[in-house]
Amino acid sequence: MSRRLRSLGTIGLVVAAATTLGSFRVGAAASLTLTASAITPYRTCTLTATPSTMTPIIDASVKQASAATNFGTATTNSVSSASLANQRLYLRFDLTQCSPALPSNATVRLATLRIYMSAVPTACRTMDIFPSTASWTEAGITWNNQPFGTTLNNPASGSRSGSFDVGTPAGCANAVAGYVTGATVTSDVTLWVAGSSTNNGWMLRDDVESSATARTATFSAKNLGTLAQTPQLVITYVTVL
Repeated sequence: MSRRLRSLGTIGLVVAAATTLGSFRVGAAASLTLTASAITPYRTCTLTATPSTMTPIIDASVKQASAATNFGTATTNSVSSASLANQRLYLRFDLTQCSPALPSNATVRLATLRIYMSAVPTACRTMDIFPSTASWTEAGITWNNQPFGTTLNNPASGSRSGSFDVGTPAGCANAVAGYVTGATVTSDVTLWVAGSSTNNGWMLRDDVESSATARTATFSAKNLGTLAQTPQLVITYVTVL
């Protein structure tokens, strides 16, 4: 064994600092240094839209058939594709409500939007998620004044930051009532936490609006006041010490 070690050269393991695991050298030609930063264990911030009167978390539907009407106090929100009756859902969570506070240097590992679907469309539909381009208010937003405007199938699906499928047909995800799965919004939350863009919440719409046959997914709103169905945003993150 000693002859083999001598043939390899000098082997050493040196702990250089608190953030350096060690240095491994084989002869003079090779050197491998392993370093690591001290990070926190995974932490989770869950923002829940309750009680129904709280304002940091807001949600509202906008409806093409009632273009000038605000639905910010409704107990349900709908995303619908239908001729002259399309509906979209806007919602926003105030990240400053996380406790402990969510630091700007946090690395977001996963952010998931949890909304409770109370009525499922009979066809498999894709719900697109877009970060809102401008601010809006729960008591003021309508189809006519919504940040994305009234043009149908706008913005383009290719600019969405996430999506999920809903519908009763076999093989379609989220086929029964309950919290939807697959609504991942990690990229948006990462930008908001870092301060790279402004948190104006999201808009959800059907991937193909103005269906000849109405296709509607209904979601429980904050104002329903039912804890087991309230909108939530779940953020899992780590921070560097």
